[in-house]
Amino acid sequence: MRKNILLILGGVLLVFILIVTNQSNEVDWTPTFDETETKPLDTKIFYEQLPFYFKEESVKKIYTTFYEYDQHLRIQEKDTLKNYVSISGRYTIDDTSFNSLLQYVEYGNDAFISAYYFPRYVQDTLGFKITYDPVEIKKKERTLFLNYVSDTLKYTPKVPFGTSYVSDSTAGVKRLGYLKSEEGKEHANFIGIPYGDGIFYIHTTPEVFTNYQMLEVDNTDYVSTVISYLPPKPILVDKAVKLDPEISQSPLRYILSKEPLKWGWYLLLVAIGLFMLFNAKRRQRIIPIKEPLKNSTTEFVQTVSNLHYEAQDYNGIIQKVMVYFLEHVRSTYHLSTEHLNEDFVTKLALRSGTPIEDIQQLVSLILKMKSHSFRTKEPLITLNKEIEKFYKGK
Repeated sequence: MRKNILLILGGVLLVFILIVTNQSNEVDWTPTFDETETKPLDTKIFYEQLPFYFKEESVKKIYTTFYEYDQHLRIQEKDTLKNYVSISGRYTIDDTSFNSLLQYVEYGNDAFISAYYFPRYVQDTLGFKITYDPVEIKKKERTLFLNYVSDTLKYTPKVPFGTSYVSDSTAGVKRLGYLKSEEGKEHANFIGIPYGDGIFYIHTTPEVFTNYQMLEVDNTDYVSTVISYLPPKPILVDKAVKLDPEISQSPLRYILSKEPLKWGWYLLLVAIGLFMLFNAKRRQRIIPIKEPLKNSTTEFVQTVSNLHYEAQDYNGIIQKVMVYFLEHVRSTYHLSTEHLNEDFVTKLALRSGTPIEDIQQLVSLILKMKSHSFRTKEPLITLNKEIEKFYKGK
């Protein structure tokens, strides 16, 4: 059994090694915008630079919905105002959390949101409209401009989302940056929307904050200038809008988010299942069977009786039969057989359930045979019939 277990575990380990070593070396260009990952279209580098952009201010990640985080808003002091930052492909905030964010910004905090897609209720509430150009991304260099400074950013798009920008029909917002179409027309991609005592900054080109673009561009002045619109305050990074809700709530979210760890976890479960399957039979030391104690007295009497019968010693057999019968009475009914008198007869009749007349006849026969010597087998047959009658009648 131990050898089989080792073979199973060895096989599982071999499969795991093959899976890990044969994983494709192809670069993953999935646009997840995860601030903890190093894939080209994640944002780890940008988030690591945030403290430098904001003079070493603290950076805190929000793992819950913004509504759950913002329960302390109404007791917030003015000197604890913060910057809310979210960069994602699709800004999928729920309406309850967005209402909390509105109150948060209205109180005096600022929010920077960069995404290609915004929910309709976000656009309607803040009074802007996003236009989408579904044309496939071409490997052609594009340039982003800022309105009030000369900083620009030239980059080659890698995200297959097309182009999104703020519609020219949007009124009441302040254009801070723009991009140019192939026809040379300017489209706003960075705007500021005052709301209460705070400001919403909307940016529609989140790719420029990814690891690849941060490392590929000649300089990051454009990024630092865009971020400098936010005041030097502590930063809240909204993680929840980018994570799969099922994974984000799971204790195994980190393991399941890594392909090698995920397969390792599955193989571990398979190995445990196989181990339990092969060890389902209960393993214990064999318990020896103990035979019940034999009645050696009965065997002895029967052996001796056989010897007397073969020697035609009928009187000896009669004596042995009486001894055996009285032994049976003592062990079964717990009666003394020292005095076979009327008291003995009465007690034996009560305890055995045999009519008292039959007991009296049997006891009289035993007393008679104790004082006589017999040489024929007829007395033995008579005694045997009376004893058998007692056994059958009890």
